[in-house]
Amino acid sequence: MATILLADNDRAVSALLTELLRRFGVAVELAYDGEEAKAKGRRPGLGAIVCDLDMPKASGLEVLESLVDLPAPPPAIVISGYVDEAVRSRLQRLPFVREILRKPFDLMAFAARVKRLAAADGEAPPDAAGANAAVRAKKGPGWP
Repeated sequence: MATILLADNDRAVSALLTELLRRFGVAVELAYDGEEAKAKGRRPGLGAIVCDLDMPKASGLEVLESLVDLPAPPPAIVISGYVDEAVRSRLQRLPFVREILRKPFDLMAFAARVKRLAAADGEAPPDAAGANAAVRAKKGPGWP
């Protein structure tokens, strides 16, 4: 199973999610700000990214948008207390963003989702249009 990157500046949230994911057998690497997440998010072999939107130095959205030039960006789950429609729209254009979860969320379901993504070693649909269509078909027209 590949390592996931958990990017969240809230150290208490990071510690809780890290402990939970490790209990589910998921290896976790941490980033506490957007610039650190941008650098670590480009490392080969990363199984998935869990990224908060509100971070210092660069937002989670900026982190994820910085990865679009990778041949196969790792799948991402966005976690945030609030996501406005403009940000949601930009996230939906990123084919590797698989889910947007609003804090607080069901921790056990979250850990199971992350484990599935990491176990798949970042398998992603081959093109952006196909990925977005697949997500909308699975989630419905109002995704997420």
